[in-house]
Amino acid sequence: MGYRLLPWILLTSLIFSANHSVAALGNIGFYYGSEAPVNALMAYDWLVLQPPQVSQSRLTTLSEAGVETLAYVSLGEIARSHRLFGAFPETGLMTDNPAWNSRVLDLRREDVRQILQNQLIEPAFEAGFQGVFLDTLDSYQLTEAGQTHPNAFLEAQAELIRTIRDKHPSARIVINRGFDLPEDTHSQVDALAFESYREGFDPARKRYRAVPETDREWLDRQLNHWRQAHPEKPLIAIDYIQDPDAAGTLAQQLRADGFIPYVSNPQLTRLGPTQPGRVKREVLVIQDSPSTLLSQSSAHRYAAVPLEELGYIPVYRHVGEPLPDEPLADRYAGILIWWEVGARSQKLCRWLKQHQATGLPVVTLGLLPADPACQSLTRAPEWAVPTPPLTYSERQSSVGQYESQRLPVVSGVALPEPEAGRFWLTVTDREGQRFHPIYTHDGGGVAVAPYLFEPGPEDQLYWLFDPIAFLDEAFGHPDFPASDVTTESGRLILTSHIDGDGFVSRAEVPGNPLAAQVIMDDILQAYNLPHTVSVIEAETSPDGIYPKTSAEAEQLARQIFRLDNVEVASHSFSHPFFWQIVAEDGKRELPVFAEYGYSLNVPEYTPELEREVAGSIRYINRKLTPPGKSVQVFLWTGDALPTEAALRKVREAGLANVNGGDTHPLPYDSELAGVWPIARPVGDELQIYAPVMNENVYTNLWQGPYYGFRDVVDTFRLLEARGRLKPLSLYYHFYSGSKPAALGALHTVYDYAMSQPTTQLYLSQYADRARTAYRSALMRDDGGQYHWRGVGQPHTVRIDPHHQFPDLTNSQGVAGYRDAAGKRFVHLAGNNPKLMLSDRPPSGPYLREANAVITHWSRSEKNKRWHITLGFAGHQPVNFILDNTSNCRVLDGPKTQFNKMKNAVAVRLTLKHVDSLALECR
Repeated sequence: MGYRLLPWILLTSLIFSANHSVAALGNIGFYYGSEAPVNALMAYDWLVLQPPQVSQSRLTTLSEAGVETLAYVSLGEIARSHRLFGAFPETGLMTDNPAWNSRVLDLRREDVRQILQNQLIEPAFEAGFQGVFLDTLDSYQLTEAGQTHPNAFLEAQAELIRTIRDKHPSARIVINRGFDLPEDTHSQVDALAFESYREGFDPARKRYRAVPETDREWLDRQLNHWRQAHPEKPLIAIDYIQDPDAAGTLAQQLRADGFIPYVSNPQLTRLGPTQPGRVKREVLVIQDSPSTLLSQSSAHRYAAVPLEELGYIPVYRHVGEPLPDEPLADRYAGILIWWEVGARSQKLCRWLKQHQATGLPVVTLGLLPADPACQSLTRAPEWAVPTPPLTYSERQSSVGQYESQRLPVVSGVALPEPEAGRFWLTVTDREGQRFHPIYTHDGGGVAVAPYLFEPGPEDQLYWLFDPIAFLDEAFGHPDFPASDVTTESGRLILTSHIDGDGFVSRAEVPGNPLAAQVIMDDILQAYNLPHTVSVIEAETSPDGIYPKTSAEAEQLARQIFRLDNVEVASHSFSHPFFWQIVAEDGKRELPVFAEYGYSLNVPEYTPELEREVAGSIRYINRKLTPPGKSVQVFLWTGDALPTEAALRKVREAGLANVNGGDTHPLPYDSELAGVWPIARPVGDELQIYAPVMNENVYTNLWQGPYYGFRDVVDTFRLLEARGRLKPLSLYYHFYSGSKPAALGALHTVYDYAMSQPTTQLYLSQYADRARTAYRSALMRDDGGQYHWRGVGQPHTVRIDPHHQFPDLTNSQGVAGYRDAAGKRFVHLAGNNPKLMLSDRPPSGPYLREANAVITHWSRSEKNKRWHITLGFAGHQPVNFILDNTSNCRVLDGPKTQFNKMKNAVAVRLTLKHVDSLALECR
C-alpha cells in the first residue's frame, strides 16, 4: 500500500462470507502509532495494529472491549530496518524500493513464504491478534519477473492466504488491493481495502492531493468485479487529508460512495472519524514530580479526582519522557500540566503552545516556570511578584469559601497579570498592581501556587477554591454523561473487604481464639452483606511461618470461604512490602533500605511474582475453597504499588485487582485533597484503588487507639457531603478481631453502614465498574444518543442535575434516575444501553432506586397503561421504588408487596434474584 498500514483496523459491521459469519461492519481504523490511549481505539470494530508496537495487555483489553485486532503484515516487500530483514535469503530479495528503503520479496520461493508464515503471521496469532491485514500485494510489479510472469506471484500469494485460512479458519483476513488475485482467493478473505479514492498523498512530492477523476474511474473498474462477485463483503476506502477538521466530511462522502471509510494522515497516526462519533473524554496530564512514582505526584493525587468527577479519564506523562509526536486533538479533550518543580522547560512549553493554538485547552497548575514560552500559555503578558500587604476582591463564589477561608498573606512568587479572562480572584498589592492567580481563558485555565491550597500540619492540604468547577470551566463545560462508580440503581454502593493480615493472631478475649474466628462469628455471620475475604498463604499454610497453627487456620479459612456471603480473594504468598522490587524470577538482588525486611520472613525465600500471585491463587483454590468457588480478587499488600508486570500477572490469572490509594478524608484532616482517584494506570495495565482506606490509618498504624476505625464514619459522611465521591467501603484486616476495642469499632461502622440505603456489591463487582469507567469509549450519534464500547458497560452515569433528564422513550436499557448528593444518577441496564437526554422530566413510571443490580428493564404504553418488565440480582431481598405512578399490579412473576407513596410505589419481594417481573402501572 502507498503508506504502509502497520496499524489498527476497526470495522463496525460486516456480513461474513460463506465459510464463516461476519457481523455488520461500521468502523475500521488503521493506526501506525503507539501513543493513543487504548480507550480511543475501542471506537472501532476492527483495528489493524503493528505487532511490535502493541503490548499484550493492550491486545487483551481491546479484545475484551469487542474490538477485533488485525496484525499488519507486508507480504510483498521487507524494509531494511525490519528485525527480520536478515532472516530472508539474499536470493529471496529482489528489486529495491527506494521510496521505502525496502526490497521486494520473491514470494514464489517456499522458504520466503515460510519465514513470513512462521516468523510474522503465526507469532501475531499467538500474541492474540484475531486476524491479519496483508499489504504490499502489488510490490511484485516493481520487478521484471513480476511484469513478465505475474501469475506466478499471484499464485504464491494465493497459496499463502490459503495457508492462513487453513490454519485459522475463523481469522479475519483483509487484503490491500490484490485486485488480480484468483477468485477462489477472494472468497477466502473478509474485506478488500484500497487507498486514495477521493483524497490522497504523493509520497514523492510529500504533499496531499485530490485524486484525479481518471484515477477514481480506474479504481471503480477494479472494484466493480468485487461488488458483483462479493456484495456481502465490505470495501474499505483509506483516504488521506491534511486538515483534520475536514476528515469527518470526507468520511461521510466515502460512506455515501458505499465504502467503509478511514480518513487519516499518510503516517496513519491520526485517528480517523467514526460513526457514531467518539466523545473525547481523555485528558493528557503532564507532571514534573521529582519522584518517578506517579502515585506521589500532585497531578495524580489532586487533579485526577476533579477530572474523574467531570467524566474525564487522565492519561499521564512525565516531563522527563519524550514529548508525544503524534496528533493530540484527535484523542484528547485537553491537556493539564501540574508544575511541582517548575524547572525551565522551554521546549515543552513551546510544544504545549502549538497544541493550544489548534484549539486544545491547556490548563496550567502549580509553580509555573518563569520561561516566557511557559508564561505565554497563560495568556498573561506580564508576571510580577506583588508587594505586600495584599488585598483580595472579585472572588468567584468558591474562592476562600470551599475548604479554607485563609488566603495567602504574601505570595512570594510571580503572579500573572492577564489582560482578559474569567477571573476567579483579584489580588491587589501595595502599589495598586492587580494580579489574577486563578482564572480561565479561551485557551484553558491557570491556578498558581500558593493559591491552590492552604497547607496544614503533617502534610494536610485544604483547597482554596472548588477545583471541579474550575476544571469544568477551563475545559469548556463538558456536556456528556460521566461514568459513575459510587452508585448502583440509585443507591450508594456498599462493599466490604478484609486483608488477610492477622488471620492467626490470638484475640484478647477468653479462650484466645484466632482473630479470624472472632471476625467470622461477630462480623461475617452477624452482618448478612457481601464480603470479599483474603488470606496470606504464608500465614495459613503448613509451609509458611506458622506451621503449628496451620491446621487450625486452614480449617477456619475453609469455613469462612463456605459462607454464602463471602467472595474469595488472595492477599499474596509472603505479603511483599514493596512491589517495585519484586522480580518476575525472584533473582533480583534486593536493596538495603527496609530494616524490617521486604515481606513476611519466609525462610530461604525471596519474593517473586509467579509465586506471590499465581502460586497463592493455586494454594487457595486447591486447599481452601469449596466446590464451585474460586479466587476472584487479588488484594495488593504492603505499599500497594504494583508494577506493570505484577498487574499483568493478576490480569492473566483472570482476577480483579484492588487496594492502594489512601482515601481517608476527615473533618480535621485533608478533605477533598485526602481523596484518591479511582485507579492508577501503569503502562497498559490498571490498578484499582481501594475506595476508602482501612483501619490501619485510623489507628496510627495499629499503635492505637484501637477504636480509631469508628472515625471512618466521619469519612463516609464527608465523602457524601462533598458530592458522593466514593462508595461506602468497609475495609480492614483480620487483626481487628484481636482487640476488643477494634472489634467494637467494627460494630459501630457496620451498624452505620447497615442503616444507610445502599446497594450491596462484592468488591469484584465494584472493580468491574471501576475498570469500565477507565476502559471504555463513549459514542454519540448524530441524533444525540449515547452508548458505550469497552470492557463492560457502565451501570450508572451522572448527568447535569439542573438541565438534563433521561429521555426514557428514546433510550434503551435506561430504567430511571435519582437525585442525591447534589448529582443526578441515571440507571443503566443490559449489555447495550443507549441514553438519550432531554430537558424535561420523563413521562410515565420510572425506577427511582433499588437495592439490587438491574439486570433488565423495558417499558411500553398501551391504552394509557404502562407495561414494565424488569429483573434484579442482589444480595438482599429485592426492594425498589417506581416514581411517576400511583398504582401497579403484577402481570407475571414472583409474589410482590406494594406500598403506595406520594406519586410513587414501593415494591418489596422475598427473593434476592428476579429474572423477570412484569408489571402494569398507571
